[in-house]
Amino acid sequence: MTPYEKFIKIADEAHYFDQHQEVLVALSGGLDSMTLFNWLYAARDLLNISLSVAHINHQQRAVSDYEAKALQDKMADLEIPFYIANYVGPFSEEKARDFRYDFFERIMKKYHLTALVTAHHKDDLTENFLIRQIRGSRLRHLTGMEAVQTFGEERQGLSLIRPLLDFEKSEFDATDYFEDASNAENDYLRNRVRNLYLPAFEKENPRFSENLAGLSDEIQKAMAIVAYSARAYAAAEKIDLIEFSREIENLQYFILQDYIAKFPALEVSKAQFDELLHIIRREGQYFHAISNDYNFIKDRYHFYIEERSKATEFETALTPYPTGNFQQIDLPATGQIVIRKRQSGDRIQVNGIDKKLRRYFIDNKVALKKRGNPLIVVGDVVYGVLDVVIADLSKSLKHDKMKRTLYYREKR
Repeated sequence: MTPYEKFIKIADEAHYFDQHQEVLVALSGGLDSMTLFNWLYAARDLLNISLSVAHINHQQRAVSDYEAKALQDKMADLEIPFYIANYVGPFSEEKARDFRYDFFERIMKKYHLTALVTAHHKDDLTENFLIRQIRGSRLRHLTGMEAVQTFGEERQGLSLIRPLLDFEKSEFDATDYFEDASNAENDYLRNRVRNLYLPAFEKENPRFSENLAGLSDEIQKAMAIVAYSARAYAAAEKIDLIEFSREIENLQYFILQDYIAKFPALEVSKAQFDELLHIIRREGQYFHAISNDYNFIKDRYHFYIEERSKATEFETALTPYPTGNFQQIDLPATGQIVIRKRQSGDRIQVNGIDKKLRRYFIDNKVALKKRGNPLIVVGDVVYGVLDVVIADLSKSLKHDKMKRTLYYREKR
């Protein structure tokens, strides 16, 4: 069986294109992607697909423009729609990858293409595993690539298909490809892994890459078991402390890890992660900024992460009987009304007892998040904490005809 025949057999048995007629091929012009394109082009009628091609000119080499023009001319000759974008700015593998996939997604949405096809293959799986190990990735990131996965926003119905994952690079047969001379340089980690580290490991054990792929597959299966065991928490915005405490400690570890992964912009070090796990397991409430953008909160019943910009805001009015569902706090007829944050030493009198606000919050088990709610102060006297407590002095003004009433509600 030729590599092309193997490709057709795999694509047919896996039903890669049964739901996708309009296909976008990510084409770099190298051996991998040109082989993929050639095989798809040859099989387009058999697979009942229509091809479009997207290319990113990273502008990192003197020949980049020439190669982009050559690909454009080739696609014009074949009457294949061709879309190109130029990468601008400081280059890094991560930034370039994000740029590529953002461009691919825009093209797919604009021209109603439902599947992106890339030329990732078995050798890429091995390289990715080693790279992630070197960078210190967690177990969940040491799994292999999926042959088919959702691409972009889930509701858009787009898919990313990798039909070459069962192929080694030695099986690729394209002759019309460009050789990237920078692949022989070792400036980037991926090149060092490909050119130096993997050959050294394979010298020790010729089956090293095969064994690594098998290990990655086993990790993927193990993580699937973890995901199934923790499925009750998958969509939770807040994690129930009682339910969490009933799980075995090893599963708690992965539940927290998966929960943090819901916040892609949040980077948590191993030390931070271990500290959060310790905080969750011990008694007491907790409120702390774990980054410039996120707070970690543990109240009496849940733990959760929220954006710091989402702190509770209130709207207030002195207008009598404002429209809407407002709460109210009565204030004396004179004196400047100040709405401010809590300060050290603030006191409040409730039920005839005068105590520090800090002690009041602790004694009454006020949720940590609410302890930051604004105070209503006239003179030096605290008349209340919005949505938490109203002082005796405010209550005593209930029947005072000269009083002022401040109306408030949480801003939606």
